[in-house]
Amino acid sequence: MKAAPIDALTSTEISVLSLIGSGHRVSEIAGLLRIGPRCVESHKRHIYRKLGVSSQIHAVSRGISLGLFDVPKNAEDAHRRRPEPGCSELVVVHARPEGVCPELWIALLERGTAFVFTRTNDVIGDPGIHRHRGPLTVLLVDPLPQDWRLPARLCAPVVIVRSTVPDLDAVTDALRHGARALICATDVRRELETVLRLVARGYCFVMTSPYLSGQAEYLPRVPELTSRERDILRSIASGHTIRQTARTLGITSKTVENTQARLFRKLGARNRPETLVIAYQLGVSLGVQE
Repeated sequence: MKAAPIDALTSTEISVLSLIGSGHRVSEIAGLLRIGPRCVESHKRHIYRKLGVSSQIHAVSRGISLGLFDVPKNAEDAHRRRPEPGCSELVVVHARPEGVCPELWIALLERGTAFVFTRTNDVIGDPGIHRHRGPLTVLLVDPLPQDWRLPARLCAPVVIVRSTVPDLDAVTDALRHGARALICATDVRRELETVLRLVARGYCFVMTSPYLSGQAEYLPRVPELTSRERDILRSIASGHTIRQTARTLGITSKTVENTQARLFRKLGARNRPETLVIAYQLGVSLGVQE
């Protein structure tokens, strides 16, 4: 069966496929897109039919071959609204009282940027935010895991302000969630203007000097995969089940499961679809055929 062209997918279907590739379950996708789980399942069936596939692994693999995952596709990138020309910029600042640094407010005021401050995700339901037609950026200060819901719901790029230098896991987590920039709190007054301008121009990831000075330690690196782990990765990309993989490689299903678990840990993935997308974005060959 010949797959449909990319433009045959609706914007919602592309959002669903992108979120599947980001490792989200049906319930999570429903919450992020504010639709019902049955509606998500219906969109998945439409995606399978249009791409000529029979499972979400096949759908993600086909999406990779079609170029749908050439850039990070998370909740905000998957269904980003396009700002209307001539409309002013708005920055949504999300922070806890103890995490707010005076330099941040000074930087925003000096820049003359309109901004909204929130301590919770309640701003998600603010109709004024959703009616805003100009560029919108979310600025998270020392974010906790639940704070990533805000940029995802607002369909906006996110800039992180950190009071301390993050470890490798924190940087990797920021990248996985689609963060566009990472600024040290001590640099925010000097660097915010430049960082916001670069993010607006589409730069994928910007880090300020304290982080770059230790980039060998803090920047994510492409993990070293064993030949067996690469075999498993190619099998996942082909849409094979664990049992099919075991039969093809001549090993036990338990060995496949153990190797797959190591692969997930190395790539920081939660499941098979997310593993494909992360590997592809890191430049690891998947052997995906058109």
